[in-house]
Amino acid sequence: MIEQQAPQLLWQHFAKMSEIPRASKKEEAIRAFYRDYATSKGLEFKEDAIGNIVIKKPATKGYENSPKIILQGHIDMVCQKRDASNHNFDTDPIALQIKGEWLHATDTTLGADNGIGVAASIAILEDETAEHGPLEILLTVDEEQGMGGVHNIQPNWLEGEYLLNLDSEKEGVCTVGCAGGADLVLTKELHYDNEARGIFYEVAVEGLKGGHSGIDIHKELGNASQLLAETLANYAHSSALRLATFHGGTLRNAIPRLAKAVVAIHEAHKAEFEAHLVAAGTALKTRLKNADDHVVVSFKLVDAQPTQDAESSQQCLNLLLLAPCGVIRKSVELPIVETSCNLGVVTVDEKTGLRIELLARSVTNGGLDIIRTRTKALAIMVGAFVEEGNAYPAWQPNLESVPFKKLLEAYQETTGEEMVVSVIHAGLETGLLGEKYPHLQMVSFGPTIKGAHSPDERAHIPSVARFYDLLKLLLRKLK
Repeated sequence: MIEQQAPQLLWQHFAKMSEIPRASKKEEAIRAFYRDYATSKGLEFKEDAIGNIVIKKPATKGYENSPKIILQGHIDMVCQKRDASNHNFDTDPIALQIKGEWLHATDTTLGADNGIGVAASIAILEDETAEHGPLEILLTVDEEQGMGGVHNIQPNWLEGEYLLNLDSEKEGVCTVGCAGGADLVLTKELHYDNEARGIFYEVAVEGLKGGHSGIDIHKELGNASQLLAETLANYAHSSALRLATFHGGTLRNAIPRLAKAVVAIHEAHKAEFEAHLVAAGTALKTRLKNADDHVVVSFKLVDAQPTQDAESSQQCLNLLLLAPCGVIRKSVELPIVETSCNLGVVTVDEKTGLRIELLARSVTNGGLDIIRTRTKALAIMVGAFVEEGNAYPAWQPNLESVPFKKLLEAYQETTGEEMVVSVIHAGLETGLLGEKYPHLQMVSFGPTIKGAHSPDERAHIPSVARFYDLLKLLLRKLK
């Protein structure tokens, strides 16, 4: 039972969170839980129109004149499951299991991103040994699908002077900056006809690891949608291939693990097409042997269905091959990715036409502009359209902030080691919060969490205990 691990207050709250559905944009139940929690503890709280919640706690004795501190985390989680799982994220609790020093979920994402940070904040409210100034526990919604929660926070809603973001995922690393991001949606009408097409196959690229589209983007993991498009485009008779449907990925901020397409070919090419797919699977295994060696190209015969004409079929595959994807540019100043783009969700069918959801990231505004420009140019070439969705700014480092300096000091005291200072290639809510509240002095840290945004997500139990102790020491130092 995870609730028996130290620190018990934190794990008890995380276990409770795991019983409550909390997919992005579906946070009603978890919001109600925290409203009821605050009421039951006699704590002041407020909720804004979008669903963000602030729970307040007065300072402990001797800290009444200390700066107000915001502990911040998001209550939604990425919902991904293994292909064979029947888990329903709208109704089923997350099934927790301990394997050695790690906490996993059974065939789904764990929700440690950012459930551990939220649970730590709530534990502080109850921990009688915690010493701190006036606290605001900021619980935000919809972080994982566009940061809708912090986008809608109003000026003057928060009172704190320091903000501790608890949404980092590597022990011993202090995050002081992050990439900005922008959603792009590319759409195109397609022409379907009713001509006879020969035989139909469902072709899939599967078995990939997937992962976080920012933190893992440099690991050369396979993107199932682009690999499937490549596999089909490389077929010797691809000009005669007709595309019926194509579906890849489920979230714009997760690297796709699975993509499937239904295609029609001439019956005379059956043996040649199947041989091509077998060879393509072998080639991908070799190419990805150091990063994603469980990749599989599978295929099966299926019933006939409406297909696109030759021009639409080729345009779909070309768009998927040419869309910005992966690392675009590395920083020349720091050992980090500067600009990237994830080809996240692809839908191609007769009803929808073509829809590609991209998530661009960059530590510079110019980097985001490059991806916007390239995507629009690509769309113009084939008569497609680009819609710009949510965008959020980068968080620029402030190495003079008090929380940053005190965190380094606290870590040195507890470990005898120096903390690693990092700017991450992922979006944190600190970027938007800093834009809305320029006076805020912010820092981000957390325990070790691996495999975020995938069913391989796991939290390192001993590091969670050390993270919580570090948080308590930092609060004491911010007197």
